[in-house]
Amino acid sequence: MDLEIRTRREMAKSDRGEGAVSYIAVIILIAAILGAIAVSGIGQKIANGIGTGIDKVTSAQPKAS
Repeated sequence: MDLEIRTRREMAKSDRGEGAVSYIAVIILIAAILGAIAVSGIGQKIANGIGTGIDKVTSAQPKAS
C-alpha cells in the first residue's frame, strides 16, 4: 500500500485562491450589515446621537473667572 505524502508546495497549490474568496465573503457580509442598518433606520439614530455628543463637547461654555 503506497501512501502518497504531499509536499508543502502541492498543498499550497490546492489552496490557491482561497484568500480572495475569503475577502469577497467578508465584503459581502459587511455590505449586508450596512444594508440592514440603512433599511432599518437605526443609522439615522446613530448619526443623531453622534451629532448630539459632538454638540455637547464643542458648545461647552468657558468657565467664568
